[in-house]
Amino acid sequence: MKVTINSKNPPDLELFTDDETKDIVQNIFCILKTTRGSCPMLRDYGMDPSILHKPMPVAQAAFSVAIQKQMEEFEDRATLVRLEFDLDPQHPDILYPIMEVEIP
Repeated sequence: MKVTINSKNPPDLELFTDDETKDIVQNIFCILKTTRGSCPMLRDYGMDPSILHKPMPVAQAAFSVAIQKQMEEFEDRATLVRLEFDLDPQHPDILYPIMEVEIP
């Protein structure tokens, strides 16, 4: 099943959900919103903040690689199928990833 994750529209977080798809989407969203190094005992979890200070094309490429590696390590139940970025004209320096993932 393919699921779209839009960073502008966070899912309603639910602890201890019985829905595996919802659990996977929540986990990926948490990876997107966590700064790497901020989780005690799990310092490699999350996105590298140095991506924020790169030119937009470089940041998009770095983000693509980073989210792929994070998913392989911390949420291997889903596979990244497609990644694009929604660029807000009012905030042209902010990346809003829209991901399509395959969940078996």
